[in-house]
Amino acid sequence: MKKLIAMLLAVIMVLSMTACNNTNVNPTEDNKQTEPDPTVETTTAPTETEPVVDNTLVEYYMAKANEVVVADTHVTFTDDSGRGEISIEKNPKNAAILYPSFTCLWYETGATAPLIIGGKSGIELYNEQIGRDITQDEGVTVVSDSSSGGSWDVEAIIAYKPDLIVCSMGMKGYSTIGNAAEAANIPVIAIQYDHVQDYLKWFKVFCNINGHPEAWEAVANATAEKIIEIVSKVPADVEAPKVAILGVVSGKLRAYGTEAAAGTILNELGGINVFDDGSAPFESVDIDLEQLYAAAPEIILINQRGDKGATEEQLMEIVGGNAVWEGLDAVKKGIIYLDKGLFHNKPNHRYEESYQTMAKILYPETFK
Repeated sequence: MKKLIAMLLAVIMVLSMTACNNTNVNPTEDNKQTEPDPTVETTTAPTETEPVVDNTLVEYYMAKANEVVVADTHVTFTDDSGRGEISIEKNPKNAAILYPSFTCLWYETGATAPLIIGGKSGIELYNEQIGRDITQDEGVTVVSDSSSGGSWDVEAIIAYKPDLIVCSMGMKGYSTIGNAAEAANIPVIAIQYDHVQDYLKWFKVFCNINGHPEAWEAVANATAEKIIEIVSKVPADVEAPKVAILGVVSGKLRAYGTEAAAGTILNELGGINVFDDGSAPFESVDIDLEQLYAAAPEIILINQRGDKGATEEQLMEIVGGNAVWEGLDAVKKGIIYLDKGLFHNKPNHRYEESYQTMAKILYPETFK
């Protein structure tokens, strides 16, 4: 972790975020200085000292997006199915986007999706990220109320004749529909999307497939620039606090590591995860209160999977009235509930808020 932070803090300022980040230099024919002609009136524009640019941070965040190859008619890349490189024809007319977070990302690129997932959680996400319940839009068909492939009517989905299917590798999405789509000659993109690098990659894929490459600069690249600005401002002379990211899963207290979304952001901002030393990265593990007390976190963050009220109730069922819990300095100072939309859901264009929120928690004097 310290090695990663050392690289991240090396960036003073990032001026551009293109796929290649090249700087063109036009040298003069020689280096000789010549005296100005006194008979010619000249106007000297003020000069600015160009900041030193280190592309380490740019390369770190853009690594996956830079692997995407965009041609005139197709976009070529590797999805997460293990099939190797695939090439998708641009401008599908009847795409089925079978995961609400991916649907929101699809809409961010300026496109719409005729075939989508509905249901309570899907509609909640559409309202939050798109600004409306798109299941009610004209021309939109809800093919299932669940993101779980195990509940899909695959034959019915195929009967809608989608010319592209986008699904998740999780929740049995790809395993449920992949073979049926292949048999019907329908191209499939299978996605495992966990971190901001994934967001940038899939935004680049989607915006170019949809014929909206200009959305890259306006949305995804702008988000990346803001994240880089936040990370580059992490103070090098301030000791990062020791943090525990906790949650309740199936009635048990769990600690989240670097593989979790919140854990990744904590790590990139230089925070010290008391349960993750980086030697064996993990997403989450069961812990008990004695382990938590021994770890002595200065800050406790609660990763919410549902609404705050339900999360608080589940947590209190485990720790309420426990002297070990109440004796923790971090508990006395006040635990912090992380916004579900920023740290549990895939925040897409809101990733800047995720990083800004974590930075304010870790370094309140720097990020006021």
